[in-house]
Amino acid sequence: MSDRTPTARDEFVAGARSMVPFLLSAFPLGVIGGTLGLAAGLSYLETFGLAMVVNSGTAQFIGFKLISEGAAWPVIVLTTLILSLRMLIYSTLLAPHVRELPQRWRLLLGFGLIDAVFFVAFDRIKGDEPARRKSMFYFGASAVMYVNWAIATVVGMIAGHLLPERLRSGLDFPMTAVFLVVLASALVGWKVWTTAVSAGALALLLLGLPYNLGLIVAAFGGAFVGMACELVERRWFPPKPAEPGQPGEEPAEPGEPDGPEPRTPQPRTAGAAAGERRTVETARDTDGR
Repeated sequence: MSDRTPTARDEFVAGARSMVPFLLSAFPLGVIGGTLGLAAGLSYLETFGLAMVVNSGTAQFIGFKLISEGAAWPVIVLTTLILSLRMLIYSTLLAPHVRELPQRWRLLLGFGLIDAVFFVAFDRIKGDEPARRKSMFYFGASAVMYVNWAIATVVGMIAGHLLPERLRSGLDFPMTAVFLVVLASALVGWKVWTTAVSAGALALLLLGLPYNLGLIVAAFGGAFVGMACELVERRWFPPKPAEPGQPGEEPAEPGEPDGPEPRTPQPRTAGAAAGERRTVETARDTDGR
């Protein structure tokens, strides 16, 4: 095995490769998005521009539906923001692990934050690797998903209307199946479990509220629980310092001895030799020898 440290390019490629299952399942949704944009009365440029700016399939689909129904722009913007409240939970969990990154990097990573990228990159982001390597892995994952969505949107605008209605209505199933599998593997750590269970319990308890307000309250509640868990861990469970000889201790330099340095004999001076002779003579007088 090679001991070569992965470069930024290696991390970018690794992040892109990790999204292959989502690329295959998200492409049909992008095709549907391109078709719905034109069906809502938007032009090719407007459909593509909205898909690239929103960078969210759910918000994009609801936005196209509201546009086709003639809803006002404030209503469309507010609705898409409400639908994206789950990103508040994601960002709450990611924030402690990206504070050391420059502001421009955090803005870029925030724009690329979608469900699939969070599920795949969260374990890597919270690791102990250097910040630049973690951010490049995240950037590779989000960049390849963004390009995939752009290509799928163009295909949907050009040829989406050729698909039968029955086929288009079932294209979202692969994405749902992949999400369920990845979600099951992402529920690790007490903070993630506590946040997810709290949000899910609130959503079930408030299911009867009108206008799906229960989901909004559950999203805010889950984000609050996530921040509380982070504060609890930081205050009552701080990371333990590395013990001597444990992993994390800096290795000794090549050629450096492991034990104490050997003592080099010092040259004896005339005064020291005379003092030793007097000590020996005194000892002989004392014991009579």
